[in-house]
Amino acid sequence: MKLELKAIRLQRQAWIDAVNSGDIDKFRDILSNDAVWIPPRMPALNGRDAIIEWMTPFFADFKHEFSVEPQSVKGAGNWAVEQSDFISKLEPNDGGGDSQLDGKYLIIWRWEKDNIWRMERYVDMTEEDSE
Repeated sequence: MKLELKAIRLQRQAWIDAVNSGDIDKFRDILSNDAVWIPPRMPALNGRDAIIEWMTPFFADFKHEFSVEPQSVKGAGNWAVEQSDFISKLEPNDGGGDSQLDGKYLIIWRWEKDNIWRMERYVDMTEEDSE
């Protein structure tokens, strides 16, 4: 199988759109069943359900303005690795102060049997002084 960067770009945009619209169900669809999400300075979240449980308050409590600047996508066969920078602006729904985080991430994408790229691993590589 030839690595189709366009299909990965579409999934990345679906991820961004899900976050910015607060649509946790669309976010769920981008993750593989056995995805692992590794937040900075926290234990890994194993499996789609654990990730969704952890992310639900972020979707419910904040308006997001999330964007990424893709730097590199490389892959072979059913796997691709993406390393990018992101900007995450959060506005609390309760009217509290806004915040912004500039960070870096690494995603391992997997081509699944239903012919869709899904996040298999997400590693937030944001450094401590970036917050």
